[in-house]
Amino acid sequence: MNSPAVLPFDELHVKEPRRVEPSVLDLNARALEQLLAAFSKLEQGTLPREPIAPSHAQLVTSEQPGYGKSHLIGRLFRELNGRATMVYVQPFQNSGTVFQSLMLAVVRELHYPVRQDAAPWEPSEPTQLDLLAHGVLAHLLADLVLMRREIETDDPVKWADYLRANALTAFNRGDKNDSWANLLRTQWDSFATLYQEALARRGVVLSSPRAWLRVLLAYAFHPFDQALRQACLDWMCAQPCATEEQERIGLRRAEAVDPEMSAEQGNDLCRSRITDLCQLARFHRPFVFCFDQTEVYGHQPALARSFGMVIAALVNEAVNHLTLVTSNQDPWVKRIALHIEHADLERFAQPPVTLEGITRKQAEELIQLRLRSWEVDAGAARRFADPRWLAELFPSTGFQMGARRFLQKCKERWQPELILPAPELGELYRQECEKLLANPKRHYFEPDALQWVVEIAARGVPGIEVERVKDERYCPVRWKTADAVCLFGFENGSHWRRWQSIAQYAVRRNERAHLPVKTIFFRTPGQRPVPGSGWVVAAEIEEAKRSHLHLVALTLDEVVALYAAKDLFAAAAQGDIPNTEEEVFVFLRMQLAPWWTRLGGAIASVPIVTAVPLMESLPAEVRQIVERARFLSLDEVIAQLAAPATREAVLTACGAIPAIKVHSHPNMTVLQWQTG
Repeated sequence: MNSPAVLPFDELHVKEPRRVEPSVLDLNARALEQLLAAFSKLEQGTLPREPIAPSHAQLVTSEQPGYGKSHLIGRLFRELNGRATMVYVQPFQNSGTVFQSLMLAVVRELHYPVRQDAAPWEPSEPTQLDLLAHGVLAHLLADLVLMRREIETDDPVKWADYLRANALTAFNRGDKNDSWANLLRTQWDSFATLYQEALARRGVVLSSPRAWLRVLLAYAFHPFDQALRQACLDWMCAQPCATEEQERIGLRRAEAVDPEMSAEQGNDLCRSRITDLCQLARFHRPFVFCFDQTEVYGHQPALARSFGMVIAALVNEAVNHLTLVTSNQDPWVKRIALHIEHADLERFAQPPVTLEGITRKQAEELIQLRLRSWEVDAGAARRFADPRWLAELFPSTGFQMGARRFLQKCKERWQPELILPAPELGELYRQECEKLLANPKRHYFEPDALQWVVEIAARGVPGIEVERVKDERYCPVRWKTADAVCLFGFENGSHWRRWQSIAQYAVRRNERAHLPVKTIFFRTPGQRPVPGSGWVVAAEIEEAKRSHLHLVALTLDEVVALYAAKDLFAAAAQGDIPNTEEEVFVFLRMQLAPWWTRLGGAIASVPIVTAVPLMESLPAEVRQIVERARFLSLDEVIAQLAAPATREAVLTACGAIPAIKVHSHPNMTVLQWQTG
């Protein structure tokens, strides 16, 4: 009686908290209210706010998988849209670079458009960092206007209020014809000291106030200069910039990042950068740091300990933010918390925010939401929600069950003839790949995911002995085989002197070794090539690349394939799939077998991979097709496009449209339009 394309109950997990999702409003409403109440303390007063230090981090636990942790995060994200900068943090893999990983996640979020339905590749769209930068500049300039410091106006109060209320438009994003923007641009040298004084009067303590103001100004006033904006982002992430980029930003030599900085020094610098950003949030919006998939830490005590240290550092050192941690109760108590220092555990609010199961009333509402979103007619909906069937599932008024378990029951009832055995790991892995393709925020360099693949997933591969090493300057992971040694580093930057040092390091490591040594680094689409155009050390680096330095240039499909491996393991660790972690490891050792061969083999000459931009019209065209049809298969969308496009390109385009939800199934991929 129902079309196989109508799959209202096939989606058992919230795979991307930011996507539009129909929600039962009172499901875990108490937990949501607790989190919103904790956040509301950060909104006290008017901008720029006084510093508000968090008392504790919020821990959200569920009795078992399937009680709605990701759903709750999604609800929180939607409630705080426009009120907070939401940062979703993937698990760390290197305990020595945890703050670098966190800063990378923060900066990627800030460099994303404000408007949720804007594509990340649209430079005309202001980013969240644009709003923050303009907020800082406008409020400080308003302070100077009120004090009549170097600025004379006919009505200081009126113009100060105008600047505070219209931070983004007041400067017209640095347009040369804008009077306020020109004032800042032409008079910056004389204003710089006054700006720093204004920061000090407000009690804003930054590690390098002058440098921060120069970076924010350069980023805000050059919306279409992607190279300069990337240099600003690199500086924030403790990555070195080229000398000419430093000069364009206006950084002094002492303010620039040292290309020879150690990993420990870079991590410490990112720690201070994070607290600086939280200070600057007083001029814009508070931060919400959401640490999900924490069950992964249960397998590595050192990472669990470092994770606890990060949470304590945020609570102790950073203002104007809410830290949120989610975990299932059993792994949290038995495998994570026992490895966290007692003093760090005390930084979590007690008792934890606990999730509840779904009641019969909520179950009835969830059924209606799911069926309505797939436009199932009212008669079929009534027949499906048979009171006798619901009474069997919920035998008493107070009876509850996990939302995921209830959806599984609905799925079995909807089309019992189509119920298949649990998906094989190969199918689950394919679904993870499609999910990643539809999430543009994951298409960038993720050092933790890449390190997880070569350090954790590779353990147990025949012929490879995997070690974590602490004494290597650039490479924390080592493979030993019968014939060679492979060292793995995870370098995000593109500074010539840094890469010259890496090239020299690769040559030295091979010269003093008993076995041939290959030093391996990954490069993802969008990263600048190594060596760069015009580098004076290009010949030296190219020579190292021909002998001992292997730069593995990844395509987007390869990025997705490697990141999906870690995501599949995280799904097992969280109990989101029926497979154990060890079963996933066995699968991945086989699935990634070509990678073990590629990484352990001879250095291959491969072209530099550049990010391939989508056709400018593709996201709008996909949006129009899916919105008109409401739901249809991926193949049907491709067939309706004016010009040929790959499945990967269409899925990537869907990632820029929050109203499109991607349902990946064994026999088809369905795109669904959702409006709430």
